[in-house]
Amino acid sequence: MVYNAFRLKLLLRLFVLIGAIVLLLLVLYRTDWYVTAFCLGLLVVFEVYELMHFVERTNRDLSSFLEAIRHSDFTQRFAASKANTTYQELYNAFNDITAAFQRVKSEKQANHLYLQAIVEHVGIGLLSYDEEGEVYLVNQVTKELLHVPHLHTIRSLDRVSEELVQVLENIGNHEKALVTIQLRHEQLLLTLHATELVSQGRKLKIVSLQNIQSELEEQELQTWQKVIRVLTHEIMNSITPIISLTATVGGLLDSQVIDRQKAGEPLEEETLEDMQAGLRIIEKRSTGMLHFVKNYRRLMRLPTPELRPVKVNELLRNVRTLLAPEMETHRVQLSFYLPDENVQLLADAEQLEQVLINLVKNGMEACQHVADPCVDVVSFVDEKDKTRLHINVTDNGPGIPEDVIDKIFIPFYTTKKQGSGIGLSLSKQIMQQHGGSIRVHSKPGQPTTFSLHLKVIMNEKILNN
Repeated sequence: MVYNAFRLKLLLRLFVLIGAIVLLLLVLYRTDWYVTAFCLGLLVVFEVYELMHFVERTNRDLSSFLEAIRHSDFTQRFAASKANTTYQELYNAFNDITAAFQRVKSEKQANHLYLQAIVEHVGIGLLSYDEEGEVYLVNQVTKELLHVPHLHTIRSLDRVSEELVQVLENIGNHEKALVTIQLRHEQLLLTLHATELVSQGRKLKIVSLQNIQSELEEQELQTWQKVIRVLTHEIMNSITPIISLTATVGGLLDSQVIDRQKAGEPLEEETLEDMQAGLRIIEKRSTGMLHFVKNYRRLMRLPTPELRPVKVNELLRNVRTLLAPEMETHRVQLSFYLPDENVQLLADAEQLEQVLINLVKNGMEACQHVADPCVDVVSFVDEKDKTRLHINVTDNGPGIPEDVIDKIFIPFYTTKKQGSGIGLSLSKQIMQQHGGSIRVHSKPGQPTTFSLHLKVIMNEKILNN
């Protein structure tokens, strides 16, 4: 409709212009009406000017509209109500397009403010930068953490820590790193986790920074408190009766042995028996404390694992061979479900065997008083993540009480009369040294499962399977 009206008015102006030119020529060649010819000449000039203005007005409006769009200026409005009918529809169309762009821009700004609020709200530092090191996003936590008021490029962090800059430049997608920074009189232990993405053709890194120094110190303090509490408990349990019995035996020696010997009286048999019993208890308690100290040294001096390729099947078969006679003696059924023959680990076989022996024996002891006791060892490669191997040791015992399950990995904590309390804590330490983990899932009255998670050696055959 806009173009039809435009075309009609353009043709009308051309007809008027052509008519004026024809009349001007007739008057000039056929008559002597110079005044009329002059007026017709003015009319032709006016019609030419008006035609050019009419055509160029559309071009001017289009140019103005496109320039506003190019510079993201969506505030420009065209006065459609004051324009003639030829331009009203065109101006209305311009205004509708500008309003649509304005809405998109407003939504984009709102989303940006919302994202910025979330970034500022999180309690860890966030930093985003491109391959050139130009910073695109940094939240207040990062600035306060690194003591920088502004951050435009990560290289400006050289004055904070050159190591931090190197890590930021080299850290890859989904990689983690630890960096120690000395700022003024404060030491920071930063844990960094990076994610890479491509946005508008640019490769960006998003890195989270968290100071774990205080958490680490608090955890260390709690660990020491637990160890000291355990040591104090064990030492007091042994030393107190030893001191008491030593005093008792000493009293008997003074009053019943030395005094009677001086008086030339014979020793009573009951006195000698009491002294012997006291000395036996002192020996037993001293042996118990020595055993405790040996276990403590064993826990504290766990050797560094000698990592070599280990076939999981062979490892599990060795454990089965070692434990089968003992399981038969206790009438506990032991079943193994093995993974593919090609699955291998980079591990210290002896240490992993020790972990599995601990878990299977614990399962055996847990279920030996239930009907049809059994322990299942199931090993498999995760279908969703073929780099991870899972070994689950499950027993059908009564389960672990809720108030105990959080303490079973604490050194020297045990609910067994003859237990040392180091088996599970030692197993956890071994798994950590292998880059793996150990988890427990148990509820009272239900089977208990200890799960080992380890990284397999990647090769094409494993991946194809």
